[in-house]
Amino acid sequence: MDGSLQGKVPFFVIQVQSKNYFCVNKTVVMKMRSLIIFVLTLLMLGIADNVEAQRKNKYKRRRQTNKKISHYKGGQRGYGRFHPYLFFGAQLNAGNYFGDLAPVNKAASTDISFTRPGFGFEAGYKFHHSVAFRTGLNWVRVSADDFSADPTTEEGLPRYARNLSFRNDILEFQAGVEVSLLPNYGGIEQRLPINVYLFLGGAVFLHDPKGKVPELDYQSTGTPAAPQAGEWVSLRDLGTEGQNLGVAEPYSKVEFSVPVAVGATMRLPGTNLNASLEFGFRYLFTDYIDDVSTDYVNLDRFTDPVARIMSDRSAEATSFNGDTRDLSGLQIDNTTTGFNSSGFIGGGVDGVGRGNPDNDDMIFVTSIKIRYFMSKGPKRSAKFR
Repeated sequence: MDGSLQGKVPFFVIQVQSKNYFCVNKTVVMKMRSLIIFVLTLLMLGIADNVEAQRKNKYKRRRQTNKKISHYKGGQRGYGRFHPYLFFGAQLNAGNYFGDLAPVNKAASTDISFTRPGFGFEAGYKFHHSVAFRTGLNWVRVSADDFSADPTTEEGLPRYARNLSFRNDILEFQAGVEVSLLPNYGGIEQRLPINVYLFLGGAVFLHDPKGKVPELDYQSTGTPAAPQAGEWVSLRDLGTEGQNLGVAEPYSKVEFSVPVAVGATMRLPGTNLNASLEFGFRYLFTDYIDDVSTDYVNLDRFTDPVARIMSDRSAEATSFNGDTRDLSGLQIDNTTTGFNSSGFIGGGVDGVGRGNPDNDDMIFVTSIKIRYFMSKGPKRSAKFR
């Protein structure tokens, strides 16, 4: 019995151990297989999601590319095809003047202290990415006074001695083209943040220069009170250079000009508005914006005392606004020598120069503008912008 046991025990033990080992290995394999299946499932889901995302991005890029191609117009910058639009605006004006009553006889010479206000309205149509047509109605006042000339200079002394002054309210209708330096593609939603433009056009304007009658008639003996003292009267109607006496041709109240301007415009974020600053001048086809152009006429030829007074104001003790004049260096001379560096005054005789007929007047207008832009056609939905 001992011998039989001794021969069977090892085999029995081996069988038991093998069976246990097999059971253990089988459990591990089942767990490993479950884990592998789980990992593969996650991996496949991730790959599928990535493939779907790539597919969506691919078609999205394709749609964007097709959209760009449909708007492509030969290498234009910006936002594709240009869309015309309308605009309307209002503006504040500041007017200055250059002419016979400027402080000195130099182009663009003006006295900034005589800057006067004005206002205007405009409308336009931008039919090209760089060009717009615009019209406008403006009112502006210009003014000047010989009192502002420097009597210590050779050029300023005759002007100071002459002592003429005026103001003129100008109503102007203008039309022309505005050319932007930077092209603006797209519609009003794609307006550039900042741009610069040039303007050139034509204008017709209504004007009537006026002068303020002094308190006293310094041309009469005893210096009596002047008729209509302190009133602003129409110098054109008076004919101060003999227009009503047949000496000179009357000038019209309706004249023409060439407006030229340069401006800078800025888009106001989140709105259909732009703010602009514009500097312009009007080249005028008249020398009578200030009622001064040719010569004096003899004072005794005037039958209207106000016309006589407003024709020659060199003997007055004050400027038009009451400033006291220094007459110590001036002397009366009623000959045809006219104004010269000696400071002669009292040139109210035929042939004495009152102005310079060779120099047409100019007007300078500085404007601050606000424009509202309106699309010409129906607004596109956000889907197709």
